[in-house]
Amino acid sequence: MNIRRTASLILTALPRAAHRRGFGVQSPWAYELVRDVLFEPLSYYAYEEQGLTTKLERQLFRIRNHYRHHPIVIITDKGAAAAQHYETAMRTVTPDTVLIIEHTHDSNADLWQSIVLDPRTVITFDMGRRGMVIFDPKRIKQNYLL
Repeated sequence: MNIRRTASLILTALPRAAHRRGFGVQSPWAYELVRDVLFEPLSYYAYEEQGLTTKLERQLFRIRNHYRHHPIVIITDKGAAAAQHYETAMRTVTPDTVLIIEHTHDSNADLWQSIVLDPRTVITFDMGRRGMVIFDPKRIKQNYLL
């Protein structure tokens, strides 16, 4: 591994370390989501029977399970296709919609930054490789760096 890549990993991991397990997250709603859904350390009931082996697959399963009564939009495209998919999704979002963006650390990094700044998004969770957006207008606009 080269030195530049190692330094980049360290510099991105340090700011996230404080909030990784919910520490520093003031909202009880967001704290519960971070602790019990996004970064749940215990095994869920259906990991083996669903064939979920990676951490990202298991995290997406927990998100879908937690928001099972809400519409969930998952954008797995990269680059311009992801931006187009995002704009299409924004035409139909409701306050209950949950939007998940993949590849926010590399090919969709610019799109993710524009989503965080977008006035239509309310709460964003930046988890490194994946981002999650909540559109509930009753909440205060905030970005959580996890």
